[in-house]
Amino acid sequence: MKSRVKKISLVVTLGVAGVLGAQTPVENPLAPYIPKNMKPYYLDLLVKTGKQESAATPAENAERMQKHLAYIRSQVEAGNFVLVGPLTEDNRIRGIAVIRAASLEEAQRIASGDPAVQAGQLSVEVHAILLEDLAGVKFEYPAMK
Repeated sequence: MKSRVKKISLVVTLGVAGVLGAQTPVENPLAPYIPKNMKPYYLDLLVKTGKQESAATPAENAERMQKHLAYIRSQVEAGNFVLVGPLTEDNRIRGIAVIRAASLEEAQRIASGDPAVQAGQLSVEVHAILLEDLAGVKFEYPAMK
């Protein structure tokens, strides 16, 4: 009797497993259009503040720009900026950066460290985004003198 109960239990178990195994999970109809390698990043928008620029000399402007670009380079080399660049038209948004960070707060701290932001020339907007994995993006800087 025990042998027969075991056989019946085995057949029932295998039957249920077969039915469950034959069922396919519900597929997302948008899945074919979404890359599999999406990663979280933060979009940093450098925005004009509307603050009147002082009558700086060309040398002062060059020094400000050098500090700004040096900060960008330091963040690229630290692996924080994955993509970065200026907008090529003159409007309220002056540049963008895609930041790799553990949190929105960390991304805001990184974005706010720019000397142009600290001087009040620019402000930052930081937004969480999903993009394809940007690990293959590489910057090439000339050697420092």
